[in-house]
Amino acid sequence: MSDSKKFYDEFITYQIQSGINNRIYYLYKKTKKAGINTAHHILEIGCGIGCLSYLLSRTIKKGKLESIDISPLSVEYAKEHILNPQVSFTACDIMNFKPVNIPFDRVLMFDVLEHIPIELHPILFSNIYFWMKIGAKLLINIPNPEYIEYDQKHQPELLQETDIPVLIEVLIPSLTKAGFIIDKIETHSIWVKDDYIFLTILKKPEFSEIVLQKEFGLLKRLIIRLKRLIRNILYRYP
Repeated sequence: MSDSKKFYDEFITYQIQSGINNRIYYLYKKTKKAGINTAHHILEIGCGIGCLSYLLSRTIKKGKLESIDISPLSVEYAKEHILNPQVSFTACDIMNFKPVNIPFDRVLMFDVLEHIPIELHPILFSNIYFWMKIGAKLLINIPNPEYIEYDQKHQPELLQETDIPVLIEVLIPSLTKAGFIIDKIETHSIWVKDDYIFLTILKKPEFSEIVLQKEFGLLKRLIIRLKRLIRNILYRYP
């Protein structure tokens, strides 16, 4: 991964010039819409120089925001510019990462998966599942794989060092095998039409037997019994 570190270390200049651009602000609004509160523990994978981290830190006042990036220089920049005791930054390859603030209420993977070899996705998702609370959300944003394939053919100079088309039909089995439930898949547009895909993923709870009758109040139970009585009269089997 040394080549990736070097690439993203050198990518800092672009990030500084770009700042809180349309993509980052869109992802911030999507994260807010997915429901974060001041006490949540959030893991941000691929934080770069911390533009989204800064926006999230305005909400997280009692919880913790743990942000990670493979680029040591990006992390140093973020540490120097975001002085917030609720926010921590770590320079590390996600495949070797050991989080501190588990379990998390939200895990964010925005424009990260396309830079990780497909064969590592099952291990990655298994680790993330372990780090999350039951009912927590994993939010993923990836470039539309068709757009990456278009760039590979027509304008490869626009691609980053490693840009792998992440096909939804390949991604979903890895997520479900790890124990996740797919809640939403949305195609959206930032720079060109339909250039990104946003996924909302839930950590599936273990199945437990809940007897519905015990969940109902007295009035509800009486209504059920009355309906059963009427049904037995109208539809009595010979």
